[in-house]
Amino acid sequence: MSQFGFETEGIDLVHQFSDRVKGCTFAITGPSAGGIGAETAVSLAHGHPACLILIGRALDRIQPTIDAIHSIDSSIDVRFIQADLSSLSGSRNAARTILDDTAIPNIDVLINNAAVMACPYTLTPDNKLELQLAAGHLGHFVLTNHLLPKLLPSPSGPPDGTPRSARVINVSSVGNKAGGIRWSDPNFTLHPDEYSEFAAYGQAKTANVLFSIELNRRFAARGLRSWALHPGSISTGLQKHITPDLVRDATLKVFGTTTPNIKRKTLQQGCATTIRAALDPQLENEEGVFLNDCQLTTDPTYIAPWALDKEDAQRLWGWSEQLVGETF
Repeated sequence: MSQFGFETEGIDLVHQFSDRVKGCTFAITGPSAGGIGAETAVSLAHGHPACLILIGRALDRIQPTIDAIHSIDSSIDVRFIQADLSSLSGSRNAARTILDDTAIPNIDVLINNAAVMACPYTLTPDNKLELQLAAGHLGHFVLTNHLLPKLLPSPSGPPDGTPRSARVINVSSVGNKAGGIRWSDPNFTLHPDEYSEFAAYGQAKTANVLFSIELNRRFAARGLRSWALHPGSISTGLQKHITPDLVRDATLKVFGTTTPNIKRKTLQQGCATTIRAALDPQLENEEGVFLNDCQLTTDPTYIAPWALDKEDAQRLWGWSEQLVGETF
């Protein structure tokens, strides 16, 4: 058991694993100011990466993150990529922009952080996909697959002979316990009366974990590893749709009680699990794919059995391809 836990802070991990940050390239989705994506990016700046690629919907929401990074180290190459990841075309265009940029030879870590939480029933305008599934999983599924040429290490190895590995980190949630994959009606179009904010959120968060499992099955032997995680309970703009009634419904589904003992984390504590997943080489020697409080776990308090099913992980890949209309 490592020394990391609930109280661990992101910056401390960056300093501890500074050799895994310095000179490397990280891509992070959803790094809007005040969220854990932004806190992750700013924490990584303390390790002096070569490049931070920030993928978000609007520059004005990301600019404070860019300014904070440059206040730490003005030499970091910060690239803002405009993309609404609930739009499949937005994900494809963002990936193409990165692939076409010759100044970005490779990506060492992709952190799929963006999400929508517990919103009213909404279908995306372009693809008619349920919004939480589109923004939280399908957009990242497309983005990640299109970025594989810059994520996967070259079979011939780098010119200097130093082995390179890469990671895809999927920010999930204990909310995976609120509901599994609706294989036959993922967008609630057949049964819109069955829509609930947290059933849809649970589906998206379950998909995050299954996506990591299948990425490992397909690409671990080629030097690409993936982990998913619960960052903790943190007050951010993600909770803008949350009401007391929704809280009661969600806590009953997830914890089996309407009065769970949930301790809040600071933003620094909230980004720590993401950063350990992104950096710690020891994880490759440990069993598991899902982290909570910076530790790998299969505790059903935090992760549902349906989110760890390897056969469902393989099924999810083909199911996702059908929904996005593209085979990878």
